[in-house]
Amino acid sequence: MLNKPSQNATQGEQSFFRRLENYLSKNSDIIGYYEPHLGGYRPDFIMLSPLYGIIIVEIKDYFSKKLLNITETGQWEYFKDNMIRCIDNPFDQLYQYWRIIKDRIGFCHYPNHINIPIIQVAVFAQISEEDPISDKIRKLTPEKVFLCFKENISNYKNFEDYFKDVLPIDFSLSQDYFEILRGNIFPMCRLPTLEQADLSKYYNIEDKVKLLDQKQEKLAIEFGSGHRLVFGVAGGGKTILLISRARILAEKHPKWKILIICYNKLLRDLIYHLIKPQNYTTDITINTYHGWVRHYINSANNEFWKLYKGAQRKAEKEGKMTDFFHKVAPKLFLHMLEDLGENKILYDAILIDEGQDFEQEWFEGIIKVLNPTTNSLLITCDGLQGIYARKRFHWSNVGIEARGRVKRFEKSYRNPIEIGIIAQRILPTSLRNLIGKFDEFLSTKEFLGNHGLVEFIVSDTREDEYKKLAIKINQLLKNSKKILLLFKRNMVKNGYNHPFFKFLKELNLEWSSLEKLNPNTSGLLIGTIHGTKGLEFDTIIIPEIDTYKTDKDRQLLYVGVTRSRKKLILSANQSNGTSELLSTIKTLQT
Repeated sequence: MLNKPSQNATQGEQSFFRRLENYLSKNSDIIGYYEPHLGGYRPDFIMLSPLYGIIIVEIKDYFSKKLLNITETGQWEYFKDNMIRCIDNPFDQLYQYWRIIKDRIGFCHYPNHINIPIIQVAVFAQISEEDPISDKIRKLTPEKVFLCFKENISNYKNFEDYFKDVLPIDFSLSQDYFEILRGNIFPMCRLPTLEQADLSKYYNIEDKVKLLDQKQEKLAIEFGSGHRLVFGVAGGGKTILLISRARILAEKHPKWKILIICYNKLLRDLIYHLIKPQNYTTDITINTYHGWVRHYINSANNEFWKLYKGAQRKAEKEGKMTDFFHKVAPKLFLHMLEDLGENKILYDAILIDEGQDFEQEWFEGIIKVLNPTTNSLLITCDGLQGIYARKRFHWSNVGIEARGRVKRFEKSYRNPIEIGIIAQRILPTSLRNLIGKFDEFLSTKEFLGNHGLVEFIVSDTREDEYKKLAIKINQLLKNSKKILLLFKRNMVKNGYNHPFFKFLKELNLEWSSLEKLNPNTSGLLIGTIHGTKGLEFDTIIIPEIDTYKTDKDRQLLYVGVTRSRKKLILSANQSNGTSELLSTIKTLQT
């Protein structure tokens, strides 16, 4: 089971869940959902299986003595609170679910010989199969609906015997076909990628759909209220979990205000493209921390906006913009929240990506705008990628209550082992020593990406290095749709005034800034490592690695290397002095 009933679930739902959970623990080929979203409806249970098809379950805790009038279609009559009430007909509900599922199966375009079983089960958890009204229910039951009575869920053996009789014995679906089925029935289980961002699109057997693994999907669905911390390695799926959780919250709570914040603009834009907030009725804000604070202060329309603008102008004149963003603006924001008191805008859910880059005072302000009633907070972190200076603090000191609510992602889905080993060797000793000592510093236990390639280009001069790289890029662009080259410094700000670009021009190679990244961007992209947090690309090129000499430089290089999914190209000028780093990388190239 990917999720379990809430405390508000009926007695029948709780009982059925316990029996089903026990049964599924012995049958890993079935994926179970409790109250999933299905075209505006919420069936009690839906199960998907490549061996059994689809099982839909609707549970009713109706008591036989209170059922006054039952019909094959239309509402039933029930005596409750000293009056006759109209209640749902489970057969009508099952048909509505069946109709939606049947339509979504149709989009799969399976071959004619494949007929997906859709098993419909109506459970009467408080009615005995010996009760006189059970005979009337049987007579009215549609041909395709299975009945389940009190005795069938009274103990584990009875339930198992009943369930075996319900399941088909002559069906099987290939894994590829089953993934298409899952992706169409429950679009929320699709992996958040730019190609799959449109959840209204359906896939057929000619398509290749990527899905969350069951652990990721279970976490995204099951995270309840309260504060949650996710510590994960590079490529461990932190951003994927955050986006999946945000989509589920938006669908489940259309009247909520949801805030999603991160550190850099590129990650903000990626999250925006993957969630597509305009497709939800939920009020969703996606921004960088600094952009959000600026907008919040501005929208308050009080004297704090004047103070903000004045402090910004002063920082610009004095060249202290980093200090303004990291200290001045957050303090001003806190003062404004205190001044607003109960008039401040609250968010029902807040999700923070790359939380290792946030300062203590930033979290203090964020917590103050979290609705204490809903109290839904998710923070993802990776201490090894904390490339911005930040003082250490305890989470409890900023009001984050996450004890016992911490998850750790220690496998990298992104990096192949060849690139993963390079990344681990690049890490400075000072950072390696923190692994295991603090929650947010984790070692990657397994690299799950497909096999990758690592190439190391060493030249005698810097000019020769740039020339070789330009030739290499020219070759790669014939087969690669997108290549990302990462410098330590921002080339846009200095107008690409760098000798490397002379060699690109000589080969008539065009490039664009990573800052203009969108789902349709292709070709050679130029960016900085600082701007790539949370992003990933098939091919990554990092020049001038002989200049990464300090521990902070090595940590930055680690972030750049771990962006690569398939191919990593590093280049250096060996006349700048050989180093332990260059020697190590030479031995690891593939």
